[in-house]
Amino acid sequence: MASTLGKMYNSSAFWFPVSALSLKLSVPIFNGFATNARVEQARIKFRQTQNQVEALKNNIDNEREAALNTFRSALTDMDYQKNNMQLAEKVYQQTKKKYEIGTGSQIEIDAARVQLQSSQTNYYNALYNAVIAKVDFLKASGKL
Repeated sequence: MASTLGKMYNSSAFWFPVSALSLKLSVPIFNGFATNARVEQARIKFRQTQNQVEALKNNIDNEREAALNTFRSALTDMDYQKNNMQLAEKVYQQTKKKYEIGTGSQIEIDAARVQLQSSQTNYYNALYNAVIAKVDFLKASGKL
């Protein structure tokens, strides 16, 4: 065996040192469409968020318009109640004059006074409702 080894191994030959390095690279070519599914889910969530923002804007606009309509209605009601109060005041004054000259009765004065007080109460309630409606409108408009 020494002769065979001697033929293969020549002590006068120059040998280079040898080293080996192994590298394994794994690149998934098919991942079961997981990446595409995640991208699509992100798109869907983005669209949902956009829809929620749009719905919120519409809700705010609707609340503002409703508050504005309520405020306008309250102002109209307040004007109506003010006119009723002024009319009731005139009726009461005329009924009082009729009583003073002897052509009216105490019952007419009492009825006119009750009507005047009722119309005053209605006016103050309408005034209060108008103030509340204005505050609600300012809140809905973002000014309060």
